[in-house]
Amino acid sequence: MLKAIIISVVLLGVGVAGMCVRIIAKKNGTFRSQDIGQSKAMRERGVGCTRSQDRQAQRGNPLRLNVDEL
Repeated sequence: MLKAIIISVVLLGVGVAGMCVRIIAKKNGTFRSQDIGQSKAMRERGVGCTRSQDRQAQRGNPLRLNVDEL
C-alpha cells in the first residue's frame, strides 16, 4: 500500500514538473492563456468568451435576469 502511494506521488511530481518545463526553462515564462476570447483562431471564427456572448444575447431580452441585483 505504501509502495503504491510513493509511486503515485513520484508520478504526479514528474507530471507537474513536465508541465512546468516551459516556465522553468524560460526567463519570465508563463502558461499560455486558456481563455477562448484570447485565442486568435477562435476570434477569426467569430467565437468569443462565453460571458461576452451571453451578455450580447441577453441585450434587448425583456425576460432577462439582472445579475447585478442578485
